[in-house]
Amino acid sequence: MPPPVPDETELSNIHRVLAGDASAFRSVVLKYGDRVLSFCRSRAASEEEAEDLAQETFLRAFRSLGSYRLGTSFAAWLFAIAANRVRTRWARLSFDKRKKDRLKIEAGAARANDPEDEALRNLQAEAIRSAAAGLPADLRSAVELYYFAELSVAECAAVLGVGEEAVKSRLFRARKKLRIALESSNPNGSEGV
Repeated sequence: MPPPVPDETELSNIHRVLAGDASAFRSVVLKYGDRVLSFCRSRAASEEEAEDLAQETFLRAFRSLGSYRLGTSFAAWLFAIAANRVRTRWARLSFDKRKKDRLKIEAGAARANDPEDEALRNLQAEAIRSAAAGLPADLRSAVELYYFAELSVAECAAVLGVGEEAVKSRLFRARKKLRIALESSNPNGSEGV
């Protein structure tokens, strides 16, 4: 099954942007903004960094819209740009510094808000993010695109340059590894995938 193509409204807006109507790009940002930000959050050390990455993604997409092949999945094209922005940022920062900064920010936020359920959600989210960070790169990319960016299997396949069956296989293997990692980090078994 080919990746989904943009709907008529999206195509119309893309044509308008290509014709010089920059304001039409706002609808693209509104449609994909939350998903791109969620994807960037899964890889960023802080909320500010995630917001910067998302903004860089949309700026690059706007500037590169002429290279988008009409009729192909716009979401896959956009998330390929987001993945490249993340890789570029990661090349400049060390993993230890990002992790240390993220933990400081989350610890400060947990102390500031202090409701018990929010603290538990933060701990679970951190455990999942940490477990996902420990996956091999091919599995981690599939998990981030599918779960954090909410791309379809077909769109993930287009971004990763592999077939849909390969994406499904990677997601299956990743879930098994995540389950094992989470169970071993919490012997009581209160977390799950």
